[in-house]
Formats: sequence, structure tokens, C-alpha cells
Amino acid sequence: MIDSKKLQRIKNRVIKLYPKSKLVMVGGRYYVWDGEGNKLHTEYMIPPQKSAAMAWYWFNEIIKTNQNIQRTHPNKMSTDDFEKKFNRISKRNRKK
Repeated sequence: MIDSKKLQRIKNRVIKLYPKSKLVMVGGRYYVWDGEGNKLHTEYMIPPQKSAAMAWYWFNEIIKTNQNIQRTHPNKMSTDDFEKKFNRISKRNRKK
């Protein structure tokens, strides 16, 4: 189980990234609504949780995973950026 301090840190992180987010209960199960059409839950297929704490925990994990995928996605890196990086490293290697 998650202690109250850790749960509060998780809630603060989620609310910082998604200010409209709130806890929703459907059929006795909990999930965190992101305030934007619940796109993260549907994209990552996370089922509703038995407890409110676990709903906050799993939504935080979704945010971390989504951030990592967005940061490392190959379509995000343009060829101009790659060429600039390659030229910079090549210049550094030529000086040696």
C-alpha cells in the first residue's frame, strides 16, 4: 500500500501536469480523469483500480511512460537537429 506522503507527492505531480485531473469512481472502481478526454487511459488501456491510491499511482506511471516515449520517439527528432549534432561532434573529433 502507498503511504500518505508518497500519495500526496504523486497527486501533486499529476495535478501539476494535468491541472483539471480528478478522481472518478465508476462501478465501484476508481480511475483518474485527466481533464482532456481521458486519452492516456484509453491509449495505454489501464483498467479502473480497486482503490483510489492505486488509481493515482497508475496514472502517475502512465505519465512517466508517456513522457519517456515522447522524449525518445524517432519522429520527434528532425534531420536538421541530427546534422547539427553530427557536425558539432565531427568538429570536436577533427581538432584532436
